[in-house]
Amino acid sequence: MTAVEWFVRDLQKRGVEWVATLCGHGLDPFDQACRKHGLRLVDVRNEQSAGYMAEAHGRLTKRPGVVAVSSAVAHANAMTGVVDAFLDGAPMLLLTGAAALRTSGLGHFQDIDQVALAQSATRYARLMDRPDRTLQILDEAWRAASGVRPGPVHLTFPMDMQRTEVSDRRMLPATREPAAEAAAGVEWERAVAALGRAEQPLIVAGSGLYYGGEAEAVCAFAREFSVPLAVSIWDRGVVDEPLEAFVGVVGAATGGPVILPGADCVLMAGAEPDYRVGYLHTGAIRDDAEVVRIDRGWREFTEAYRKNGGKRHLSWLSEARRRRAVYQERVKRKGERQAGGALHALHVVRAVEKTLPDDGLLLLDGGSIGQWFHQLLPDRYPGHWLTCGRSGVVGWGLGGAMGARAAYPDRPLVLVSGDGAFTFTVAELECAARQGLGFVAIVADDEAWGITEQGHLQQFGEAITSKLGPIDFAGLAESLGARGVRATNDAELEQALRRGLADSGVTVIHARITGGNP
Repeated sequence: MTAVEWFVRDLQKRGVEWVATLCGHGLDPFDQACRKHGLRLVDVRNEQSAGYMAEAHGRLTKRPGVVAVSSAVAHANAMTGVVDAFLDGAPMLLLTGAAALRTSGLGHFQDIDQVALAQSATRYARLMDRPDRTLQILDEAWRAASGVRPGPVHLTFPMDMQRTEVSDRRMLPATREPAAEAAAGVEWERAVAALGRAEQPLIVAGSGLYYGGEAEAVCAFAREFSVPLAVSIWDRGVVDEPLEAFVGVVGAATGGPVILPGADCVLMAGAEPDYRVGYLHTGAIRDDAEVVRIDRGWREFTEAYRKNGGKRHLSWLSEARRRRAVYQERVKRKGERQAGGALHALHVVRAVEKTLPDDGLLLLDGGSIGQWFHQLLPDRYPGHWLTCGRSGVVGWGLGGAMGARAAYPDRPLVLVSGDGAFTFTVAELECAARQGLGFVAIVADDEAWGITEQGHLQQFGEAITSKLGPIDFAGLAESLGARGVRATNDAELEQALRRGLADSGVTVIHARITGGNP
């Protein structure tokens, strides 16, 4: 077999069922090997979408999604998904083809150092320069993607290396699985003592809990000891079921209830001390607040805290919930004033809340519409709701929806997108419809880059480069093989959403909304 056939067969052994791709010269041997051995190729029209498909798969399943692209600019396009995965900590593999290794550096077609380009945004990046070590190199990359700190990895596979024949006897096996890395950041004794002293503690939960399998344990702790729990905005949700202790997100650009600044003990749980928590600097938190970090071992920590008396924080939780309720009511009133009887982001949030079942996949792509959803989240924030992630990127939604559908063929799936975000890769509607990757997309259309427009108006009194022109999204969807629907009021929106969820194809609901941020 050729080296690339070994590669494809090993992907299949690892449970890979499909690869997101855009064809190109550097991928010819890989494409042929996938076809020969029955590995599904899901094609797109832009490598960005392929990258987003793979990273969405990784974020939803916690298993590496695979994207394969040609070379050079194709590689750079796919890197958008890699960067998103890197900042989110999501496992994925970017495989990039290349012209022959023997002419590398001599100026052959699309001759650039793809490994160097990928290194700063991956956990592992390597040139496949030894066909007899194909399985070993793939194993190293796979373990790096799936480790204690998961993330994206990259392999450049030149075509002459792909086509090299390698016998069973010459192919080196994968290395033995090393011992599991010790969990980092465990401060149980200090955390137990700090919580014992605290009157107003807060758990800030982040993506690390989700990928580390700690979500259920941290929610159980918050429930048992009545400790308020918030999630850094754009991080992976960890509250799969209604939880009284859940007090929403922190770090939203549009503000939030005063909970983090009021805490006298902040437990950073799989969350990063970044801009969303004010870097934990003075002003973002109290000067006397104790900060401790527990990323893993929450079940063991719960037992240790319980043995130490297990102080509960009922009155503080009640106050934190009151603050959130007051803030949310203010947001709702603001939205109703903005709407003035017209269709508004509030109606989009309510329609999704009414129609999407508990196991439904919800994807959010867009600045302003994303803020409305996060400000008005109900009493849960499950791991099967997907946002842009820590990168804050927009335009990933269509690729993400295709990846989510390929990962979960039978679950209800709704993508809510702003009009600007939706047009990044709108031609992917054709690819989704043609390949049976159905979903419902609601386009919340305010003819603007809404969150930027509002910021410009506040700062400068005018919008600068943030206005957009009108698009008939329903008609555009029809031209690309999807079903297009227009909704002009909340009743039509809810009805269209229910019908779309009952249909197996791709449905695009054009919701022309009045603008404004929370």
